[in-house]
Amino acid sequence: MQMVKHDTAACPACGSALWFGTKSEGTGWKVYYECTACEFERQPGRVPVGEVESRDEVMNRAESMGRRF
Repeated sequence: MQMVKHDTAACPACGSALWFGTKSEGTGWKVYYECTACEFERQPGRVPVGEVESRDEVMNRAESMGRRF
């Protein structure tokens, strides 16, 4: 899984930048967030196949999930 640094999301545990990525499944993509400084990890949600038309949309939805942190 390729991880991308989030532009604004910060780790709730240590304040460092968060990284995010997606893992493809049969019905969509699982979204993962992690902090490389303190090993914080979360799965804030999924992006269902029927709700997006491109891989760019998947990444945009995954990135928007980072605003919760």
